[in-house]
Amino acid sequence: MAFSWSFRNIGDIAITPGLLRLFREYIPGTEVTVICNSFLEEYREYLSPRFPAVRTVYTPFKSARPASKVFRQAFAQADLLLYNSGTTLSYGRWSRDWNRTIPLAMPLFMAHLAGKPHGIYCQSFEKFAPPSDLVFPQLLSGAQFVFCRETDSLEYLRSLGTRPPVLEFGPDSTFAFDLRDEKFADRFLAEHELEPRRFITLTIRTKVQGFLDDRREQDHAAKLRQLVTSYVRRTGEKVLLCPEVVHEIEPARRLIFAPLPEDVKRSVRLKESFWLPDQAFSVFARARAVVSMEMHSVILAIAAGTPALHPVFAEAGRKRWMLRDLGLRDWLFDIDAVPPGPILEAALAVQRDYAGALASVRSAMEIVRRRQAETMAVVRRALERPRRV
Repeated sequence: MAFSWSFRNIGDIAITPGLLRLFREYIPGTEVTVICNSFLEEYREYLSPRFPAVRTVYTPFKSARPASKVFRQAFAQADLLLYNSGTTLSYGRWSRDWNRTIPLAMPLFMAHLAGKPHGIYCQSFEKFAPPSDLVFPQLLSGAQFVFCRETDSLEYLRSLGTRPPVLEFGPDSTFAFDLRDEKFADRFLAEHELEPRRFITLTIRTKVQGFLDDRREQDHAAKLRQLVTSYVRRTGEKVLLCPEVVHEIEPARRLIFAPLPEDVKRSVRLKESFWLPDQAFSVFARARAVVSMEMHSVILAIAAGTPALHPVFAEAGRKRWMLRDLGLRDWLFDIDAVPPGPILEAALAVQRDYAGALASVRSAMEIVRRRQAETMAVVRRALERPRRV
């Protein structure tokens, strides 16, 4: 059993196919049931043609209704319960809403009580505020394995005394995403007059997702507009504004596109509707570079072989440190702390020495692939572990 989280964010969508690809590659023949925390029909429609053998079941823990017969049967038959990549078990980061956190953790409690092997595959752990600090470190210590998708979370869990048999770094499962929509990308580039490797993309993150106030949102937007303006004027290349989250489409128009100088605006394209990760992946593969305040667009770009810069603010979470762990620290920027200049210079450096930038991407993916093989070996052993009687 594995999990999916949302269908309004290309990262949340791509996490699950990435994991399924890892099973197909490293543990072929595994039967996987995906437990959907939301958007069951959307996930079923998306996954069925791509992974026909995968079952999708709705979680019973987001409502007061009892667990369905389908869920109970799937849980009873499963040899392993595996939490996919995300940030699902943190408490006190967004709010201290116990009723939000506990439903997400309930399958782990069930597995623990049933003696069923269970593990966490490459998550971030932001915060365990009281009383969760009395619960979650012990719960995680009872898992067969816990992989953290950056070493910052790893050190945080260790500081809390979390001691499962395996507690290690493991790349976000989105790094294994490989689904493509080449026809969409060809058509999209032609319609928007974009030439392969002659444009960059920009993905923003605003106050619609929390954490930011008006002042910081405006400050970030001003820096990114300056980045776009300088890049277009100095390189003559185009910029594509594209979303990771459905709610960020209109803010990109209002905060970035609309205020641009007219000469720059002629070289900027706006993705005016949401897209699936297959489509984004194929477009990112054709971009010269991806600049994204959202981590999973960065991950998809690197997995597609494209350099990616990550201007981000601290509250976006520990996941930003993935770039440091993959040897790409020079492409990570605190957008609150730096002016537009360093981000622009990094983008221009990629533009000038593209062979060197591509080599950095390949080096990062070598780390990813090595850890994927090592972490999936641990998952295989847990699948083969006898159940407690």
